[in-house]
Amino acid sequence: MSAVLKRKYLFSIIFLLYSCFPLCAQLSVDAGPDYIICPGESVFLGGAPSASGGLAPYTYSWSPAGGLSNASNSNPSASPDDFVLYTLTVTDDTGAVQTDAVNITMSYIAYVNAGAPTDYCLKGSSVIGGLNNVSGQGIDYLWSPTAGLDDPTAPRPTVDTSQTAVYTLTATIVGCAPKIDSVVVTVIQPPPINAGSDTTIKEGERVTLHASGGFFYDWTPSWNLVYSTTGDPDAEPVTATTYYVYGMDAARRCFAYDTINVFVEPSNDVVYYNTFTPNGDGNNDTWYIGNIQKYPRNRLEIYNRNGKLVYKISGYLNTWDGKTFLGEELPPATYFYIMDLGEGAGKFHGTVTMVK
Repeated sequence: MSAVLKRKYLFSIIFLLYSCFPLCAQLSVDAGPDYIICPGESVFLGGAPSASGGLAPYTYSWSPAGGLSNASNSNPSASPDDFVLYTLTVTDDTGAVQTDAVNITMSYIAYVNAGAPTDYCLKGSSVIGGLNNVSGQGIDYLWSPTAGLDDPTAPRPTVDTSQTAVYTLTATIVGCAPKIDSVVVTVIQPPPINAGSDTTIKEGERVTLHASGGFFYDWTPSWNLVYSTTGDPDAEPVTATTYYVYGMDAARRCFAYDTINVFVEPSNDVVYYNTFTPNGDGNNDTWYIGNIQKYPRNRLEIYNRNGKLVYKISGYLNTWDGKTFLGEELPPATYFYIMDLGEGAGKFHGTVTMVK
């Protein structure tokens, strides 16, 4: 081969190698370094350059597109609201495809907050601060005002205040702007429960108590009360008794209590009550006679308006339920009674009305 042909052959080889160079270098993709960013901060993704090798021009596609200035840009600006993994897919002019990914992590201060509004009854307490408020993440917490807080530097302090208040949290971490958030703490005032004034009765008498200021009531001790879960129970204590009434507000959230003293004067007088309601509701279902237990030899007779004997018993103990002594139902009406207390204690007569 002549020298001229050798030179032409060598030039051909060099030209082919030069033309192949872009195709022979493998496509490479760089999504850039991982970042930890502050809330509201933005960073530019991708490398410098984001693609090399292969055969230009390149097509860029970032996923997901949310939080990006332009998902088809080689170096878009990213402003995510939370942790996100961005994946860059690059396609060169030959159709070759390569991918790379980058993590964008939010500074922990992004997850810190003052918590949801809370409320509690007076003399109670509550915890404020979001569930993500924790120690050990490089965050300093400061709450204001400090009054009513067990620790104003705690992530989630306990609040015990007597008045509704707004507490503001300022959280700081190196490298980010302070995070400021507030929460309303509502203190629910207890219902103004009033049991009424102290009173005095004779032994054997009943007295109706009257509570006010609440929506739901419960009296104690209840053993000598009728309607103990209402605002107006009937009491028949045999000795001086202090009654407590607990009342709740309409929402059944908060309660308060008050007391009343019922003093009892000793007496052997028999007290006849003129109405009873035998309707099976457990209250006032039998005819009540105060102090009748002190006369165990008593004899009772009940007559209807026609003078017919409908009920009789010896040793009556407040058990007549509106039926005859044979167990038959009697209609609602006014009936006449004759009570002989026995042993010369006297005879008494009068009327009693049965209501159903």
